[in-house]
Amino acid sequence: MSFQHHRNGGWLFQSFIGLCLALFVVWSTAPIVWLFLSSVIKQDALIAQPLNLSLSDLTKENYVTVSKSAASLASGILNSFVVSAFSTSIALTLGAPAAYALARLSLPRANAIAFLVLATQMLPGIAIAIPLFLLISKLGLIDNVLALGVVYLSFNLPIVIWILRGFFQAIPPSIERAAAIDGANAVQTFWYIVLPISVPPLTAAAVFAFVEAWNEFFFALILTRQNAQTVPLVIANFAGQYQTVFGQMMAAAALSILPVMLLAIVFRNRIIRGFADGMTKG
Repeated sequence: MSFQHHRNGGWLFQSFIGLCLALFVVWSTAPIVWLFLSSVIKQDALIAQPLNLSLSDLTKENYVTVSKSAASLASGILNSFVVSAFSTSIALTLGAPAAYALARLSLPRANAIAFLVLATQMLPGIAIAIPLFLLISKLGLIDNVLALGVVYLSFNLPIVIWILRGFFQAIPPSIERAAAIDGANAVQTFWYIVLPISVPPLTAAAVFAFVEAWNEFFFALILTRQNAQTVPLVIANFAGQYQTVFGQMMAAAALSILPVMLLAIVFRNRIIRGFADGMTKG
């Protein structure tokens, strides 16, 4: 039986695909739904065993209490935005030409270099935490948002290079040959020909890198104090010494993910097209 038959026909096959997609959607959205739901539930109901929820357990007090800490939450969101935007912009500026060079230019051992770039992602963060802390401390950059953004480049830059390299590898060589006939060198071809047709993968890589930096917790914990605390640390501060106020923590987390959700909604078409191009052409 051909693949074409499986793809087009058979209500049983299509029902199976629909069921799998429905399970995937439920699996992916369940944590977010529970996040928003638990942010409007009273603390007693959240920690009750067994869990027994009713409409009388709903409350807006969690958001009211979090709003009283609006200054620290806003500061955390602002720091996260600065760190994420700085890290993402530098990663794209350096990663795009690096990915193009590895994909299209005749560099010796390009595949080995690409593998080394990927291998940097295999190191656990704890392996470089102490040396990194000592270096940043010696430079006097502890609790500095830009220093934290530079640290985030260690995982954002390889991600950008690998996403874009797959797309650049799939660009038809005839485009570059036509540019060469018109007298364009490699830099001009990259800047005037390749970059304008690479907006979707660039957008996808940017959003992915931005979200990675926005959610990062470990390095922010060891490299910041008060002034440069990012939003994951501000949320963690709701865990007290004797009690963790889950409802307020969930309310703060719900507010903190709104900018990222807005970013994903605004650029959703380019994100989907960018990743689809990378998978089908790469």
